[in-house]
Amino acid sequence: VFISILLSFLFLLPNRNDRSIIMNSNSKEEDNGGECLVSFGSYKGPKYISETFTRGTPQCLVQSKWLRVAKHSVQLTPSSKVITDWLWIDYHERINVLVESPSSFQTQQERQWLIFQQHKYALEGVSSLAIIGGIIEPGETPQQAATREIEEEMKITCQAIIFLGRFRTDVNRGMGYTNSFVAMDCSSVKNSQESREQKIEEVGETDQEQQEMTTMTTSQVREAVSQGKFLEVQWSNTVALAMMLPKVNEYLKT
Repeated sequence: VFISILLSFLFLLPNRNDRSIIMNSNSKEEDNGGECLVSFGSYKGPKYISETFTRGTPQCLVQSKWLRVAKHSVQLTPSSKVITDWLWIDYHERINVLVESPSSFQTQQERQWLIFQQHKYALEGVSSLAIIGGIIEPGETPQQAATREIEEEMKITCQAIIFLGRFRTDVNRGMGYTNSFVAMDCSSVKNSQESREQKIEEVGETDQEQQEMTTMTTSQVREAVSQGKFLEVQWSNTVALAMMLPKVNEYLKT
């Protein structure tokens, strides 16, 4: 439905030179979120412009608090033509975290991990293994967002939250960055509140999809990721990177 709406508005764009449309746009309004052809709310996340490849000012087509779709003009080499209909998606930076179970040190064997069995809208009716993910809220660092999401979703805290890297979701269309982490040496939070009041400026919301949490050993997680059972690329990327860390693969001392 979203793609159909977007394409409909693209066909309605004025039939004139793209550069003149960009040059006539209000640059101050663009800096504040832009006058979009369609708006379901104000997008306040990062907006990407390449100093090397972008020509002119991108034109906002549709936005919501979640994302912003803009039409860029792009020239990839000095001698190449300018591509005037390069669709780009700005999206909030996110975190993904593979979280060690507090029960790891009770087994004294392999490390254990908290894994979701989850249904998502884009998974075409199938379920997938999943890990914690969320949007980095205004004013947060990636590590602060990871810490918050772990406590909110699992009611635990972790002593070691290890950064695995920051990765562009789609190198041609954007979709923001994912910051990957593995969280270890965790314990349950005492007197954790069941819910907290959401701030007005926050973007993320509690997952509405059906999900169940289970515990898996390092060997089981490694086998699952090698078999493609984490069906979203952000999940599989984070889990695969975590499985390569030497500390993750150590057996716990008796």
